[in-house]
Amino acid sequence: MRRRVIGETPRAGLCNIGRVRTIVVSLLATALTAITLPAAAAEPWSDADPPAPPERTAFGDYGFRGAAEYRANALAITPLSINGASGEDLRWVEHRLRLGGTIDWKERVKLVVSTDLLDGALWGDNGDFGGNPSSDRGTNVGARNPNVTRPCVTLVGKDPLDRDSYGYGLCSQSDVSVRHAYGEVALGFGIFRVGRQPINIGTGVQNADGEGRPNRFGFSRRGTIVDRVLFATKPLEGFKPAAQRNKDPEEGLVFAYVADRVVTDLPIRPGEAVNQTGPVLRFGAKKLGSLEDVHLATYLVHRWDGQYGTSINSFGLRAMGKLGPFSAGLDAVANVGSTREVAAAFSLLSHDPIVDQPIRQFGARGVLRYDQPKFTLYLEGDYASGDSDPQPRTALTQFIWADDTNVGLLLFKHVLAYQTARAAAAGVETLRRLGATTYPVDTIDTRGAFSNALAVFPQIDLRPMKNFLVRGGVLVAWASSPTIDPIASLQRHAEISSADYLVNFVGGRPGRFYGVELDGRVQWRFGDHAIFDLEGAILFPGDALKDENGYAVRSTMVQARTTFAF
Repeated sequence: MRRRVIGETPRAGLCNIGRVRTIVVSLLATALTAITLPAAAAEPWSDADPPAPPERTAFGDYGFRGAAEYRANALAITPLSINGASGEDLRWVEHRLRLGGTIDWKERVKLVVSTDLLDGALWGDNGDFGGNPSSDRGTNVGARNPNVTRPCVTLVGKDPLDRDSYGYGLCSQSDVSVRHAYGEVALGFGIFRVGRQPINIGTGVQNADGEGRPNRFGFSRRGTIVDRVLFATKPLEGFKPAAQRNKDPEEGLVFAYVADRVVTDLPIRPGEAVNQTGPVLRFGAKKLGSLEDVHLATYLVHRWDGQYGTSINSFGLRAMGKLGPFSAGLDAVANVGSTREVAAAFSLLSHDPIVDQPIRQFGARGVLRYDQPKFTLYLEGDYASGDSDPQPRTALTQFIWADDTNVGLLLFKHVLAYQTARAAAAGVETLRRLGATTYPVDTIDTRGAFSNALAVFPQIDLRPMKNFLVRGGVLVAWASSPTIDPIASLQRHAEISSADYLVNFVGGRPGRFYGVELDGRVQWRFGDHAIFDLEGAILFPGDALKDENGYAVRSTMVQARTTFAF
């Protein structure tokens, strides 16, 4: 029987909906960061890879910058489902080819494009012949040409409303994805940019641009993007004589203002649109007293709509600098406001009144490192607020980091992502059958991001020879709030009178300790254009990942990656 992919029209009848009184999950106020300027300071939590942007090739008044990167990644996890449910082991090999370029006139007018081809596409001819996705040949033995499919969480069991009916299967995938397409003009008093562009530059807590290879473990995918109009200027330079003006975007005070269209929906109903706008201030100095590479930034972005009364303010603060061999950095975000979009969806289940729910979400990353030519000592602390109360009309407090801001290799990127994806799929199906027009339970799925957690992550880098890196780390993680599956918990609450109705994503008691993960990476570079990575992880799970029998087994992961970049 063909596996049904999430999003297809359900065929089975509605069952057991009455048991679910309501579901309250956190609303992720994504894409609110607005630090989008021509350059970014070196981040202590990121690898500077590539170390510089592509060089410009001039043709008279015109210039071109181009970049290309092909990546093949082979992944093996044993087991993925550490509690013995579906998808116990995982094996796949995937592609990605990224092509990007900038065409400019006198470096004053620019057109920028970035595309991904075969992003996450599996090697081979995959799927069921005549199904969705469909294989190229009707038999495996007769396969000749690969097709374009990707791994995803799909329905593999019989009950679409049961999280245990979901596991890894196949989804169709587009050959080409356009990430960026925007124009920019450098005016005498600032820059003006219009189009689909990265929401911020660098790898931040709330958003990551997905450019290059910044993560200390693992890799980036698409990044976070937005449809935006941006203006940026250096206001203090206008008071200086022309010969003394500093045009370096890394130095001095920069002011920017952004206006984003997040959602349009039906153009004839402007009240359904979601917009955001706000200012950004950034200060940079290559030398400030005894400090070097100083970078300070703050922003306030407001997001709103008319349909659900959404009003969210996002505050951000970044501070980075170096003192001799020591570097330090802090990236902190707070999302506060209210919305009734979640309550509007869940009123279909509970028949409760639709109310505005407060939003209070917080996330932060802090790093301290000590660099020498042959080694680096690195200490990272990470935080994302959680939500331990699934009852209706409570505040939405769970913060989810950017998908491409990695914390480790296995716990958050794969094990917890798999558990939450299955819970979210069951919740989405429930709302779909009731005719919902919005699906807030989708935010249960972390998509591999760091969420509801407090972590300490010491690491060490060894560079015994040129172009060779050995990296190791110990990730110790706790839940900032007890791990709760809101869907399963509220189903139990309708059935039992005991206050002990809360369960985690595998049916166990809510816990606070995720466990300990050992991460390792070995990298060798051939010139500047070929990179070979071998990474591995071992996860020793804590009580937050155990089922009702207190069962969770150790999980291991190995991935090998080749990257060719120009």
